This record gives sequence, structure tokens and C-alpha cells, in this order.
Amino acid sequence: MNSASPSGSPPKRSALLGTPTNVSEPAYEYLLSSILTWVENECHRQYQQLKNKKNLQENKENEKHTDVKDQSKGASKQDESMTQEKAEELVMIAENAAAKMERMGYDVGYRLSERLAQNKPMSSNTSGGKKATPAMIQLEAVKFICKEFWSEVFRKQVDKLQTNHRGVFVLKDLQFQWLKRLPADVEMARIMAIKILAFPCGLIRGALSNLGINTVVSCDFLADGKNMSACSFNIKVKSTT
Repeated sequence: MNSASPSGSPPKRSALLGTPTNVSEPAYEYLLSSILTWVENECHRQYQQLKNKKNLQENKENEKHTDVKDQSKGASKQDESMTQEKAEELVMIAENAAAKMERMGYDVGYRLSERLAQNKPMSSNTSGGKKATPAMIQLEAVKFICKEFWSEVFRKQVDKLQTNHRGVFVLKDLQFQWLKRLPADVEMARIMAIKILAFPCGLIRGALSNLGINTVVSCDFLADGKNMSACSFNIKVKSTT
């Protein structure tokens, strides 16, 4: 039985044996899906507010120039425009949701990189004592993402790293954990996967930003129609000039 401190306060967290330091993977996946649902609902609400404001302004303008003949002629055109507006609405909501998820991932990646990099500081010199070139520093930072950072988040390293040594890197994960439960050959699953992948894109961008490297990060599927979890993350370093 744990004894309390002389002041009567409970023992410190570090003194408790078996205290978990990480949440379980299913719990985190549930949290991620809940965040995605909230983001989509919030983007939908914001879009509706803008749409209602726009419609109100258009109605006021139409009232000034309304004609009975014009109303009958414009009925079919109105139906077509409504269908087009609905499609544009879905695209805009999806894009806004992905952008918000990416910004959340950036914040998490920036903070996590700062903590992990304390155990492995990035050196600006080579093993021979010479000053490292920007390309060498970038490669070292991306290797840090592929190994330490990826292992901390996904419990595995990146499967493959490719680079042209001119500021472009491709990270391939053939079994990306967050996509394993999505069915293949289902369009809705693909749409959901694109939204989910916005978060790790932000993770990578935020982590590299903390290391002093500004990048643009995008993602692609490596799926052959059978495996939805194979994906790649494309990193392009922004020019400092």
C-alpha cells in the first residue's frame, strides 16, 4: 500500500507504478474520428451562414428587378444552379475540413517534435567537423521524422524514404495505421481517408517547422484497389531565397 506524504497529499504521478504514459490506439482513433466529425459539422455551419447571407443579398437584388415572365423562364435554370451549388458546397466543406485538420496536426507535430528533438539534437556539422550543407540538414531532419517521430506516433518507422537531394522527399508507409479499418474500393472510404491524411500531413509540416525547415506537405494513395492503407507523404522544402 502506498504511503501518503507527511503533508497528507497524495503521492506524485512519477511515484505510481504502472501509470500509462500513452492512450490506447483504439481510443486515439475514436478521438480522431470524433474530431473529424466535429470539424465537418463546424465547416458546414460556417458555410451555411455565408450561403444564407449571400442568398439574402441576392433576394433583395432580385426583388428590384422581378418580372413574371422572367420567373417562368428561370425555373429550370434555378434547378440546375441548385444542383451545382450543392456539389460546390460538398467540395468546399471537405476542403475546409481538411485544412482545419491539417492545422490541428501542425500544432501537435510542432510540439511533439520539440519534445523528441531534446533527446536527439540536430547537429549543424558533419562527422568530419565541416559545416553541413542545407541539403544535408534537411535530409537529417526528414530521417528524424521517418524514425524517431514516426515510431513515437505510429509505433513503426516509415517503410521507404526517397529524395532527389534538392528539397523533395517522399515518405512511404505501406500499412498506415489510421487507414487499416477502411474498406477498399469504396468511394466514401477514399473521401474519408483523404480527410484523415490531412492530420499527419500537418504533423510532418509542424515537426519540420520546429526544426527550422518550412515545407509544403501533401499525400497520395499507393492503393491498388485492394489495400487502402498504403500511402505516401510528399514533402517539398520551401525556398528561403
